[in-house]
Amino acid sequence: MLFAKMSVAGAVIALAGCSGLESDALLKALPGGVTPAATSLEMFDGTVRAVGPVGFCADPDSSSPKRGFAMFAPCSTLEVEGAAVAMSALTTIQFGPEQSAIVGQDAAGFADYLRGGNGPVVLSRSGEADTVKVIEIRELDDHVAVYLRDKAPAHIEGAQESEWRAFLDIAGRLATISVRGLDAAPLNDNAGAALLEQAVKALIAANSQPAT
Repeated sequence: MLFAKMSVAGAVIALAGCSGLESDALLKALPGGVTPAATSLEMFDGTVRAVGPVGFCADPDSSSPKRGFAMFAPCSTLEVEGAAVAMSALTTIQFGPEQSAIVGQDAAGFADYLRGGNGPVVLSRSGEADTVKVIEIRELDDHVAVYLRDKAPAHIEGAQESEWRAFLDIAGRLATISVRGLDAAPLNDNAGAALLEQAVKALIAANSQPAT
């Protein structure tokens, strides 16, 4: 049953990025490092792949493929030569454990759960419902999208309170995508929703065939 699995998936739901880097340090991490920029990362044992929207590259210092977590920033901001221009934002992806997929079997029930009293708790970065304002929850063809604001301290300094999040099933795992702008260049409602949609489509496409 859907809600019997909520306790398993709960830790995955409340994602907002787990890097302690300041935003400036994060966006400059790749050029000075020894790991080249990558537009995709294999997660776990390579059965799933994390990708960002077009023009985004993975930050190897903040990502942890063994834990199913990846963070992406604009390749152009990371000074990758010849990179396409992309929105100034950060995107994170977290894959849950095997058999944690939960959205496809009852997307309406999943969305209703997030609309209920426990929704703000599991969506909050701090686990405190009073820090979160859920603005919109939409049930779409292949995912559930949430638009929220969270006043809890951000794990990434300089990230805006507004966040766009999507929940979808990938290869038997619950995947959570988070999109956030920066206080210095915040995303508006339309831009955030559009970037989230791009991120969802990119992740589905990247996992349409088994990773190799």
